[in-house]
Amino acid sequence: MAARETILVIGRDALAHDVVRALVAQAADRRVVVLHITPAVAAGERSIDPASPACARELADLLLEIQPTTLVLVALSQSPVTPPQPWAADAGLADMLVSALDRCAELGGRAPALLFLTSTAVYGVAQSSPIVFDERSSLPRESVFASAHARWAEALRAVERRLVTWAVTTRVRVGVLRTASVLGGPMDSPVAAFLAAALPVRVLGYDPPCQVIHYDDLVEAIALAVDQQCGEVLNLVGRSVVPLSRLLAIAGVFAPPLPGPVADRLAPAAMDGAHLRWRTLADGRRATALLGFRPQRSLEDCLRAPK
Repeated sequence: MAARETILVIGRDALAHDVVRALVAQAADRRVVVLHITPAVAAGERSIDPASPACARELADLLLEIQPTTLVLVALSQSPVTPPQPWAADAGLADMLVSALDRCAELGGRAPALLFLTSTAVYGVAQSSPIVFDERSSLPRESVFASAHARWAEALRAVERRLVTWAVTTRVRVGVLRTASVLGGPMDSPVAAFLAAALPVRVLGYDPPCQVIHYDDLVEAIALAVDQQCGEVLNLVGRSVVPLSRLLAIAGVFAPPLPGPVADRLAPAAMDGAHLRWRTLADGRRATALLGFRPQRSLEDCLRAPK
């Protein structure tokens, strides 16, 4: 008899719960365990504090206890403004996870396949950027720490390198899901934070294209990636690309166009001057080809307040 599939989902918010529900709906006989980055979302659920000196040992003990076949990490920050200083929190979480996996292996546990969520922000943006990034596009070699957005993107690049290097060295399957800005659900993102900013601005003379993905489509994509045993880097994007001006108009947000130097100074942390100027598009066709992922929600759905 084949061993029962066990999946460990590590998250920090409602996304973990929704991914668990989607995974159970796919296959009722699989075991799905959720571990929250402290504090736990509901009473009685497991949680862990990455800042605790004992966190790696506690996670290793959990890995030995449940022996997951796949570990799904959806706890990395999806916004440059939440949690505070996400570039530090994300790096610490990746280090803790690798330490726990190594400790588990030393104690005789098996290494699970790894699937984790980052952002298309890892591609960076510049005047010389290609029109569209695909998964084979090179990531920036040098860090530019000029803004909160840049620090966050660099932190996610470092996390990708850390986790993928561990997986390759350990010879386990690793999948990386890079998602566009998420709207329409209970999580933050660069575009969501920008639209909610007290003073969103535009750069005079620029109207960059924008990509978003609906929260429900993201949950579906993660579940598909687990079910299809994803071992690839994939971009997850929504149905359409729209200019920033149209996105703002549909959202009912007024953002005055300002001269570049002024806009750079006043731009909210969620969206720096570079992203208010240049294109930041990612090619999502590979996720469709490999997973059968086809986003269903429109831009209007994305901008509608979540229930």
